[in-house]
Amino acid sequence: MKLSYRIILIVAAVFLIGIFLWAVFSPKQEISERIYETLKEQEKRADLSFKDVVFEEVVAGIRYWQLNAKSAAVNNSTKIATLKTARGTFFKNGKAVLRFRSPAALWDMKEKEILLDDPLGYDVNLDNKINSLVKELKDSRFSIFNLPRLYQKSLGYWFQANNLSWKLSDQKLLCTGGIILNKGEVTGYAQKLQGDVALEKIKLEGKPKLEITPENSATITLEAEVFEVLSTEDLILAYGQPLISWRSAHIWCNKLTYDQRNNQLKLEGNIRIEYGDIRAWGNSADYQTDKAQIILSGRARAEQADNKLTGDKVLVSLNDRTISLLGQGKVVIKEEDLKR
Repeated sequence: MKLSYRIILIVAAVFLIGIFLWAVFSPKQEISERIYETLKEQEKRADLSFKDVVFEEVVAGIRYWQLNAKSAAVNNSTKIATLKTARGTFFKNGKAVLRFRSPAALWDMKEKEILLDDPLGYDVNLDNKINSLVKELKDSRFSIFNLPRLYQKSLGYWFQANNLSWKLSDQKLLCTGGIILNKGEVTGYAQKLQGDVALEKIKLEGKPKLEITPENSATITLEAEVFEVLSTEDLILAYGQPLISWRSAHIWCNKLTYDQRNNQLKLEGNIRIEYGDIRAWGNSADYQTDKAQIILSGRARAEQADNKLTGDKVLVSLNDRTISLLGQGKVVIKEEDLKR
């Protein structure tokens, strides 16, 4: 029985590792294989070939992107162009916002789609600084996106991705596989990242998770079905069964927002806290991440052992493992505590 049990555990572990490796590498391989297989085909079937060529997408007088390549080949029948050693720019509302470099790229003219292999992308404001930033890059199996902690308060965004695609139909950038997003004290993990070309609005999907690391407190973990990063407002929104974890504390709610400027998590709807012998509930709450304090309001109540609090606002201090009443309310204290 013990041997069978061990075999089952080993098989399960191998299966989970296999799923993880597939999630990290498969999307990268799909895009890379498509690009390089097409490059080989183009060498035999290309109708046109170019050196030091420039392509761009202009629709109704609006320019969406521009691509420069050392060499390129175009197949008129498939309407596909392949490019080697590519550099380019994406535009938003007619303004250049994102530069990128890629060793190989594919432009599907029929589908109006661009595929990039191993792209380095960066805010146009980093034109004079990107080379020094690249020197700090380390080899990674993940696609890593770096955003400034506060919008327009520091360096702009930049990334090194395993793959990247863009379609005119939605004008969104898409990266798949193992993804890490850094934004100040926030680190996000996901299998899918989608955003506009200025990375002002980003969605993280595919079992996403965020970690918030305050200066004076333990790491906070956030889980949800989808996270949306609003860079210009320094807000992160969580959708779909948000869960907050802090050490052994767990907090549930219907809606969750992280206000990065004020180091505050805002919770709404059916809030429940479980932490050791503490149980607390409310309709809304403010969680000050640097102080590890949660203020519940809206039919707020909390219990610790036999002690019960009900009132306008209830404070749960995670560091001190205590509950207290703010404002008017009702307190029930067990007899043993009164004798101390």
